[in-house]
Amino acid sequence: MFCAATAINAQSMFRGDAMHSGTYAGPAPRQFHRRGWKFPTGDRVISSAVFKDNVIYFGGDDGNVYAVDAATGRQIWKRATNGPVPATPAIADGTVYIGSYDGKFYAFDAKTGALKWKFTTDGERRFEAKGLHGLQPKDQTIADPFDIFLSSPVVANGVVYFGSGDGNLYALDSVTGDVRWKFKTGDVVHASPALADGVLFFGSWDSYFYAVDAATGKEKWRFHGGEDPTMHNQVGFQSSPAVVNGTVYTGCRDSNLYALDAATGKEKWRFFNDLS
Repeated sequence: MFCAATAINAQSMFRGDAMHSGTYAGPAPRQFHRRGWKFPTGDRVISSAVFKDNVIYFGGDDGNVYAVDAATGRQIWKRATNGPVPATPAIADGTVYIGSYDGKFYAFDAKTGALKWKFTTDGERRFEAKGLHGLQPKDQTIADPFDIFLSSPVVANGVVYFGSGDGNLYALDSVTGDVRWKFKTGDVVHASPALADGVLFFGSWDSYFYAVDAATGKEKWRFHGGEDPTMHNQVGFQSSPAVVNGTVYTGCRDSNLYALDAATGKEKWRFFNDLS
């Protein structure tokens, strides 16, 4: 179910902009007086909603992508995929971009919901490891129940970027869906990439955080987070970064929040949250 409280200036991609700064134009509501409307779906909604031209767009774990009138809660369209859609869409140039657990990435017409194109990745999956979180049997490979969302796309300069459970970060032509390039990491990429000054910043479950040239897909630097070879629950970058004033801020499952120099990848500081 999706609920709305009041209309504000909202986002057209995850965390407001390509840098994922988390800041939004205009005033926020000071308090919530009442629920404006509610919209029922067939399963839980992990996807964050994005807003454009008085329409709310979001994905559902029922496998659908929805467009809903922001003022009334009336459904404008919905389109089915073949898997849950726990990702936040991005809207650019009249197109809604979003990925699904069916291993496909979709581009829908924002007004009608008509499919413009879809791209098939090398396959979607959750992070997994033997004896994950200390679960038994220790030699059995277990999918991580906390890996619940997919990478949310960022769109800029005619290219849409997103990560995948196949370990790749993809750059696709936003009009045709053709591959511009893909960058291979060592494990699942469900963090959402941030874009600043022509560089993409994102993490992987392989324990590395990457900076990649947005035009070419060439690696600029990588930063190594913590390792956990025994229980595998304190390893990997699941958090999506924010880039502000030349600094990249990102959380890691090693219980640290890192501040990295955007140009060099050098650590500025870290905050340890005591395994919370």
